[in-house]
Amino acid sequence: MLKYLFTVLLLLSFSLAIPALAKDKISFVTLDSAPYSYMENGQIKGPGPIIIKAICAKLNVDYEIKLLPWRRALITVSRGLAQAVFFLSENEQRKLWLDFSPPIFQTEYGIFECKTNPIKYKKIEDLKGKMLAAFTPSNALNELRIINEQLGGQIEIDITAESLSPFRKLNVCRVDGIYANKDVGIATIQKENFNNIQYADTIKKLNYSIGFSKNHTPPVFVKEFNKHLTQMKKSGELAKILKEFGMKAAE
Repeated sequence: MLKYLFTVLLLLSFSLAIPALAKDKISFVTLDSAPYSYMENGQIKGPGPIIIKAICAKLNVDYEIKLLPWRRALITVSRGLAQAVFFLSENEQRKLWLDFSPPIFQTEYGIFECKTNPIKYKKIEDLKGKMLAAFTPSNALNELRIINEQLGGQIEIDITAESLSPFRKLNVCRVDGIYANKDVGIATIQKENFNNIQYADTIKKLNYSIGFSKNHTPPVFVKEFNKHLTQMKKSGELAKILKEFGMKAAE
């Protein structure tokens, strides 16, 4: 009798888990930030949308992707108006409310400088007495604050809520440099034709993932999504997608 009851409960729990994959619509949000995700001819392009589409198709899950300002994207997920956000790196604060996918690709944070008045960056100490721009909220800003602490607060940080503003300022040398994501910075320079900015050097390498709300995403979906993402990495499918955008899969 107990064995029969256990079997019934097991089948029931399985049947209840299926709708979390089959009928729930999963909403992903991200920043309009080439080369990772961007609008082109009315469609959201980039490796993120391709990866999400491939996995959700395998799971038979309905999904949507929205481009939002970064602060609004994070708030939207934290409030349960969306379930996932991409791409972002892990930090202790984010791990309190997000479950992360396996690392998808590696990126770099580093210094951009003005060509006509370069920092000539070679080491961290070269940033002393300089004004560096970063936008908020971003992990780059958090990292820059840590660097500033290491230098005894000798960096002046120019903070803006608009991601293009630091590059506009640097292009006319209103700031000495920008601490930012290398991929995004180079794509921004090319798109906006900022011809007075160059990448100086890398300070930190890190991995980017997809973050799922702990409180608002079905756990079974996160588990299955991550399982298929891992399979894409092992098969080489992920590396092939990322290569189209000049990116390399995380190890």
